[in-house]
Order: sequence, then structure tokens, then C-alpha cells
Amino acid sequence: MSKFIPLISLTSLFLLSACGSGSSSSDDDTNKPPVSYNFSLQAVLGNHCGVETPYRDVELILQDANWQVLSTHQANTEGKIEFTTERKKINYTLVAKAKHESEDEGIEAISYYQASSTVAAKFYASHSGLIDDTSCECQTNDIIVSHSQINELTQAGSSASYTSYEEIDGSQTKFIGVTTCRGIEEEWPEHSFTVQGPTNSLANTASSGFGTGLVDILALSPAAEIQISAKNPELNSDQVFNGLRHFSTDVAEKSGSVLIFDNHAYSDITTYAGKAGVIFEEYSNLFGKVKSNSEHLIYNKNYNVALDLHPSNDEPNIDLDRLTEIQDDGRYDYSSVSKHEMAIFTFDYRAKNPDTQLDMPAKWTIYGPVEGQLPIVLGLYGHEDVIGSDTSIKGTFVTLIRSYGTNDYQDYVNYYAAGKEYLEEDNVGESFAGERHFYHISIELK
Repeated sequence: MSKFIPLISLTSLFLLSACGSGSSSSDDDTNKPPVSYNFSLQAVLGNHCGVETPYRDVELILQDANWQVLSTHQANTEGKIEFTTERKKINYTLVAKAKHESEDEGIEAISYYQASSTVAAKFYASHSGLIDDTSCECQTNDIIVSHSQINELTQAGSSASYTSYEEIDGSQTKFIGVTTCRGIEEEWPEHSFTVQGPTNSLANTASSGFGTGLVDILALSPAAEIQISAKNPELNSDQVFNGLRHFSTDVAEKSGSVLIFDNHAYSDITTYAGKAGVIFEEYSNLFGKVKSNSEHLIYNKNYNVALDLHPSNDEPNIDLDRLTEIQDDGRYDYSSVSKHEMAIFTFDYRAKNPDTQLDMPAKWTIYGPVEGQLPIVLGLYGHEDVIGSDTSIKGTFVTLIRSYGTNDYQDYVNYYAAGKEYLEEDNVGESFAGERHFYHISIELK
């Protein structure tokens, strides 16, 4: 046996050495200072010219992975919220005053589950009563668009906002209430105007032109007819450039072709967009309205790719009657919907103003994975008198998202935490946004 003694001794020495080495490493780790991350969020309110000003009336509630409150932070005079954390991923909820046009002032809350603490977060406030248009000039006019002869006006559109349109005759269309805006030291932006309809020789044709929306224009540039699948779903096609959507066209199911403006002054910087959907259920009854549908969205420099749309025809196995996927304790599970990595929940509450006891708008939106825990069960921290654990919900809206560019949930939550969906026209080149599929579920009670 003696011949094994050296081996045993060497092995013992090796193990002792390894243990000693491990102890030293552990001591080194213990002495290392914790890693810290600098979180920063910018809150803004945009005016009608797209100019952003700081929005100060927003609070951030920092939470752990179980939505337990760790600390609260208020925006400074520049609309910024900044703090240092040892957590690489954080949960947080934003609470801000909100007002939409004719509605009373209310509050909106937005929660993010495990967003990166190093991503530059951005919050776009919605408060029509506080918009500052002093740096903005807007004009509203009725514009006559002269175009190629058509027998009937079937569609018309503009990248500018407008109230309605009407056919004057076969070669003239009036756009009513066209509103266009500019910064007071900037040029008026160019907007597109399009008209569509049949002629004596063509079943469908379209022409377009550009103008400021201040004076009448000519729209004589013809669209090209592009062949697509003869089994195409009902879809919408448009183009994105200069931060706006242009040439919006609705295409009927199984049309087999689309009218595309592919030769204009901005063709080199154009991104084509296609969107199609399938409605599974849509009905109303004495209690309210229910709807579920799928949607496929593509942005691409190639219109053939952007129009190759395949919204799912398979209705997911989701309980629309009782929403049993969402439990009373806040747990939820939509993991049966394969390849969709994120769930967005919006709850519309029957809230009361705590001072007047009058109805008050209140919404809470949560961005999370397809299976997890909602933070709503205990009410909105610090605002339980508006959204409490027993405040009734009048509308529940769920969107399940799949990005064809990534299956990493972190990419999803970071995209939305950065506020990129609010200015999606500026972010169509993002790999996350390039192609997505959605399932939408909405239940609204009367």
C-alpha cells in the first residue's frame, strides 16, 4: 500500500491548496465594493411641433422583483429622475398627472418589470392642459388637391392631420381642416397628399403630391401597381420618412396587388410599412364589449418584404369570459401563447377624485413577461385613495408581443422603457421593431 502514499499525499496537498485558494478568493470577493448602476429617466411633454419640454409632475416608485417598494423619487425641475442602485435590473412604476383633450385631469401609472437600470429611460407625458405651444406656429386650412382624372374617389389621405375630405369633381378633391405646424424659426414641413380611384381604363389608380398644407397643390405623380400574394389578408400599407407616415392605403382581402409610390423625392430614405390583422371575436352585450384579434406588423426598406404579411389565423386558447389567466392574487399566465415574450396590461379604473368624489380618469399599464405577477393587487402605492386594492376595473386590455428580431425579454422591456413606441416613426430601423406579431384582447364593461 505504501506505493499509494505519495499519490494520496499529493492529492491531499492539492485539495488543501485548492481550499486555501478558494478561501482567499472568497475574502477578495467580500472586500470588493458592490457594483453600482446609475439610473436616469427623462420625462417630457411634447407640443404640436414635436418640441419637448421637461415634465416635472411625475414620480418614480422603485420596487424589487416582487413589486415591494424600495424608495420613491420625484422628477427635478428639468424633468429628470436619477439615482444609483446596486440592481442591474429593476422594477419601477411611474405615476403622473394626465389629461386627454375634453377629459378631466386624472392620473396614469406605468410599471416595468426587470428593466435594465443602465438604459436611458424616457417618459412621454399626456397632458393637453399643459402643452406649451409658444415655440410653435400652426395653421388650419381647406386645401384643394388637383389630380389625374378618376371616375370615383375611393380613398384619400395625407401625412398632415385633417378633419375630412370630399370629392369636388373627377380631378379635384378638397381636404377639410388640414392642420400643419412648425417651429417658429423653422420651415413649414412638406406633407404628402394622395387620392385613389378607378379610371375608364384601370380598375384602381392613385396619384400623389407634396405641399405645406397652406395652399392648394397638384398631385400628379402616379403610383405603381405591385403584385402581392393572391391570398393577401386585408392590410394597410404606408411609408415612413422624415418622422411621418405617408401614402396610407387600405387593401382589401385577396386583392393580389397594392398601389405603391416608389419613385418620389424621398424614396432613398423611405421605410415601407405593412400591417394586417385577423379578428377572432368581437361582440357587445348588456355588460360591455369584447374583442380579440391578431396583428402582424413589418417595417422594411423593401416593400415586397413589408407586404408579406401573415397575421395568425389561430385564435389562442384564452378565456375571454372570465379572464382566468389573471388570478385574484395578481398572478397571470399567458405562456401557452408560444413565441410571444411580453405581455402589456392596461387597466382602466372607475376611480374617484379623493377631494370631490367625482369620477376621475385613472389608468395603469404594466410591461412584463408572459407569465408573472401584477403589482395592482395592493393598489397604487401613495395613491391608494385613487387606485386602491378594491377600486373596480371597467376596462382590461392585454397585448401579447412577439418580435421576430429577438426572443430576449430584456430587449422587449428596454425598448418600451426607453419610450420608443411613442415615436415609433423615428425607430423603424430598430431590429426589435422591424417585424412583430401581436395578440390583442380587450374587455370593456358598461
